[in-house]
Amino acid sequence: MAGIEVVVHVPQESGEDLDELLDVTGWLRDEFLALDVQDVRPVQATTAPDGAKGVGAIAGWLAVQLASVEGVRAVIELARGWAGQRRREVEITIGGDTLKLSGASAGEQERIIDAWIARHAPGS
Repeated sequence: MAGIEVVVHVPQESGEDLDELLDVTGWLRDEFLALDVQDVRPVQATTAPDGAKGVGAIAGWLAVQLASVEGVRAVIELARGWAGQRRREVEITIGGDTLKLSGASAGEQERIIDAWIARHAPGS
């Protein structure tokens, strides 16, 4: 089975400079590497996702490689906890389908996450 690539985007906050965003994204990358993932790397300018404008804009983007869809939930849960602790928004994308983690109650987020993961399960 081919691996799954999950793209994680940490949007730059108002007043945050590029170095701060790189630091924050680096900390999140380190946390992802502690999970059962194949690789976590910054998105390169040559493969920048839709919506990324300029080199500075891709500073908050990470590509997480997973062996299977089962690891997606762990990535989402880590990102959700990380975003909640820091009061930041995090976006997770698979194949152009983006899940935004912020602003919803825990129960609402859980339902949204379940439906989003179901769309990416084998056979869906």
